[in-house]
Amino acid sequence: MNPHSSSNEHITFAKRRNLLMKKANDLSQLWDAEVGIIIFSCTAQLYEYSSSSMDSVIERYNNLKREAQPKLDRSPIDVLEEEIANLIRRLQGPQYNCRQLMGEDVSGLSVKDIQNLGNQLEKSLSTIRLQKEQIMADQINELHRKVNLINKENAEFVEKELIMYIFREGSSSCEANKYHVSYADIRIPSP
Repeated sequence: MNPHSSSNEHITFAKRRNLLMKKANDLSQLWDAEVGIIIFSCTAQLYEYSSSSMDSVIERYNNLKREAQPKLDRSPIDVLEEEIANLIRRLQGPQYNCRQLMGEDVSGLSVKDIQNLGNQLEKSLSTIRLQKEQIMADQINELHRKVNLINKENAEFVEKELIMYIFREGSSSCEANKYHVSYADIRIPSP
């Protein structure tokens, strides 16, 4: 075997490997794709590229492969284990997000992720403040309605008591008209 051909093959392999890695990176960045490449050279040297972590790419691949496999081919235990794992993942996601919103588990986040988290917190806080203001406005309106109702009831009561007083004193109808007082004359200060 010619030593130059082995060297040429190494160079060609390295060029094509680098080109493949560059294309994988382009796919990942341009199309927001999750990409993973594993290459073993003829000398058993490992080369790998992943847009996120290789473990997450492999886990995602295995999950999709399992989901594509007909459920009849799998044992009931495998199906249950998969469902349990999916439920755990679904529960951990919101818990993790909640912990991040509380300021925990943020050490692994990038500056952009932390800024997004801050924006999300500000938006949530703004929504909560608007809801609080609406509830308070509704309560104030309800209190005003109750005050007006109480004032009206008080006015009716005062008017009835005044009429009863005038008739109890034995006044004639002319004298009753002389003492006629309406609620408009009696004002209870409103808050």
